[in-house]
Amino acid sequence: MSEKNFYLSFDGSPNPPATDRLLAALDHHQVKATFFMEGKRLEKEADCARRVLAAGHDVGNHSYNHPLFDTISLEECIHEVEMTQEIMRQELGFYPTLLRPPAGNLTEEVEKLFLSRGFDIVLWSYSIRDWEGPDAKAVSERILSQAFPGAIIACHDRVEWLVQTLDIVIPALRAEGYVFRKISESGKKGLIRSGN
Repeated sequence: MSEKNFYLSFDGSPNPPATDRLLAALDHHQVKATFFMEGKRLEKEADCARRVLAAGHDVGNHSYNHPLFDTISLEECIHEVEMTQEIMRQELGFYPTLLRPPAGNLTEEVEKLFLSRGFDIVLWSYSIRDWEGPDAKAVSERILSQAFPGAIIACHDRVEWLVQTLDIVIPALRAEGYVFRKISESGKKGLIRSGN
């Protein structure tokens, strides 16, 4: 029987102290996850980004300014991603290959371009809209009621009830036999919506 993998991902970091609270929670549960970082935040909070990397989590590109890629020109999309790649190389020492377009929005042209440049574009399996709350219990129910093997969910470290949500979701999914993985461990390439 194949493993019931589950992939937690977090958009919009680095964002201390929220990111650090999240790192502590993940460490407590012994879970590795994937963080999609914004270049403008990384410029200001590189130490926090290095803490994410040092903790063994995946780091991916989430653009520089967080524009919607289906509303700006292809050249602007390239600029957003390349600026962030360069900041990541300077601050973290490598160019990530994981890319998540803001809000998951992209055109076919944008998708083809970044795939041709060697990126794996990571979307998500279902939306939990964690920022809408209204609390950890409600968000947890949205995650648990839709969970399936190979699911990728996107969370946001700035959401105040995130740590409480993980304290509910991680033990509950583990009790059902799920194993938490980083996106890089999925074995998937190209356009990724779920992995197993």
